[in-house]
Amino acid sequence: MRNKGLFFLIINLPPHIIIEILARLPPKKIIQCKSVCKKWLELINEPYFASFHFTLSIPSLVVHQTETFKNFFKIVHFDDKYDHHSLPRDTMLKFNLKNLSIFSDSNIVVDGSVHGFLLVRDVNYKHETLYVCNPLTREYFQLPSPKGLVRYPSVVTHGFGVSLISQEYKVVRIFHERELHPRNRSCVRVPYSETQVYTLGKTGWRTIGGAPFAYDSRSIGLFFEGRLHWLIQDLEAAHDLISSFDLENEEFRPIPPPFRPRRKLLGSLGVLKGCLCLCDNTSNFEIEIWVMKEYGVEESWGREYSIKKIPELSGPSYQIVHALKVFKDGNILISSPIRVIFVHIFSLVKSSPSDFCTYFIIGRVRSE
Repeated sequence: MRNKGLFFLIINLPPHIIIEILARLPPKKIIQCKSVCKKWLELINEPYFASFHFTLSIPSLVVHQTETFKNFFKIVHFDDKYDHHSLPRDTMLKFNLKNLSIFSDSNIVVDGSVHGFLLVRDVNYKHETLYVCNPLTREYFQLPSPKGLVRYPSVVTHGFGVSLISQEYKVVRIFHERELHPRNRSCVRVPYSETQVYTLGKTGWRTIGGAPFAYDSRSIGLFFEGRLHWLIQDLEAAHDLISSFDLENEEFRPIPPPFRPRRKLLGSLGVLKGCLCLCDNTSNFEIEIWVMKEYGVEESWGREYSIKKIPELSGPSYQIVHALKVFKDGNILISSPIRVIFVHIFSLVKSSPSDFCTYFIIGRVRSE
C-alpha cells in the first residue's frame, strides 16, 4: 500500500515538476515512462519536452544503420572522460524503422537535425518525401511534398534548424537547375534556382527567391548559431565558399573558408567544441580539420588537426568525411562512407605541431 501511495503521489505531481524529472532521464528510460500513464505520455509527446531534454542531456550520436531487410536508428551514448573514452554497447537505444509504417520498405537518409529532432528523406519516391522524426518518442509527421520533379542534372539540398528569436522550426529546400561541362560534368552555370521554407506548425512551403552560388546534393545544411550552413561553389570566383542562411530574417550571406582550394573541396562542415569546423579530405595523404574559433571572423580560422591516412585509404579520394566529436582525452571521432561505414578514432599524441595522429578503427557497420 505504501508503494502504491508513493506511485500516485509521483504521477500526480504538477506537470512542470514531472517534466523536470523526466527530462533528466536517459532516452531508454524516457521511452519506458511513456507507458506509465496517459499524463506522462502526453507530456513526453509535447514538442517542448524534446527540446528541453536536449538542453539537459549529454550529447549522443544517432546512427542510421541499414542491413538486409533491416532499417533502424541507434542512439549511442559516449563515455567521455579525461583518462579514457568509449562507446558502450549496452547503453545503445535501438529502434527499428519498420515500426514507423511509412518507412517499412524505404531507403531513407537523414538531411538534418536540431534539438533532438531529425529531418528524414525517403529517396525511393520520385517526388520528395520528407519527415520530421522524434527518435525519443518514435513519432514523426510528413511534410507537404514540394511541387515538381527533380531530374538530373538538377539538384536539391535541405537544411533543418530553429530561429533563435521566434523559436520557429524551419525546413529549408534549395533547388538548382544546372548546366554541366560536357567533359568533366562539373557545374558551369545555374540558370535557375529556388529557395523554399517550410515552418513547422504552418501550412505549405513559401518560396523566398533564388539561392546564391552553386550547391551540391551531397552537402546538407548544418545548423549552428541560428543559421544553416552549406559548403558551396562560387562559380564566378572559381573556388569554394560557405553559404550561411539566417533562419530569422531568411537571408543568405557568404562566409570565407579557411583557404582557397586548388580543386573542388572534398569537405564537410561540422561543430567541434562549440565552433564551426571544416573537415577536408582533399589531400591524398592526410585529413585536415580547420576550426573557426570566433564565428564569422575569417582571421579566426585555424588548422587544429592534421591526420595521416592509413595506407589503404591513401591516394586519390572521392569521399567526404565528417568530424563528429573531440573527446576529453584528445581523441577524435570521424565517420567515412567507403563501402562500409567506418567509425574511426584518431589518437592525438603530439610532441610537436607537425606530428600526425595515430589511426585505428573501432568498428564497422555494413552499408547496404
